[in-house]
Amino acid sequence: MKQDHEGILPNLSVLYVEDDEDTQIELTRYLKRRIGKLYTAGDGREGLKKFNENHIDIIITDLKMPLMDGMEMVESVREKDEKVPVVITSALSDSERILNAMDLDVVKYVVKPINPQELVKILAEIGKKIFDDRQKKLLDQNQWTTKDEKIAWEKEIERKCAAILKSGTGKGPRKIQAFIQGPELSVEVFDMLTPMEKQLLKNPKHTTLVSYFRRSFYEEVKNDLEKSCSEILGIDCSFMGMDQDLKENWEALTFKIGKLY
Repeated sequence: MKQDHEGILPNLSVLYVEDDEDTQIELTRYLKRRIGKLYTAGDGREGLKKFNENHIDIIITDLKMPLMDGMEMVESVREKDEKVPVVITSALSDSERILNAMDLDVVKYVVKPINPQELVKILAEIGKKIFDDRQKKLLDQNQWTTKDEKIAWEKEIERKCAAILKSGTGKGPRKIQAFIQGPELSVEVFDMLTPMEKQLLKNPKHTTLVSYFRRSFYEEVKNDLEKSCSEILGIDCSFMGMDQDLKENWEALTFKIGKLY
């Protein structure tokens, strides 16, 4: 596996719960440089609060903690989410607690003192399964969890793409529509021409020039567009190209939805 774990870790949202301050600070410093979003908590009660307030892909938690221990926290989490992967960190002397934790569908346990490299490897393996499962759902347009979920993803893609286009040209499109259709994502952009481009197009001989500039612009920002769409869907989106009708002030961008690994 490559050092960046094939782009898996930067797309993960992880909750790390640990009451020992020195241990938490040391591991947090290591994970923050590798994980996309890292939330920390000092006990189970705080951990449960952060879980309920944020989207969490994976939980890492100690067992023995004040106020609410790791077992109690995971039990509460399971009432809301039966699938979120949980990694237990504990000393070997807690073997009985670790065995009990397995009844709560804990996917891994890591013996203290924690080897950061080994933990990151475990997170990447779990993350790969998360994204593989998500991909299977995405690539079959008939298996969305809900219609509202699909619409929410499309709206977020529209918002992010509009912001990128406005940042690059100084003018945002009047309207933008995203459509997820099986293994393809299409983004239609309406009224995107800048005042200068509209002025140039008054002379037909400038049509080719404006078209060239527009296509060159998308080549410059395609990495930003791909990254934003990939982060929203949790799966790689590759820019395939664009259709264009300058007279109608319209463009359509096409992305291939493919494997992240």
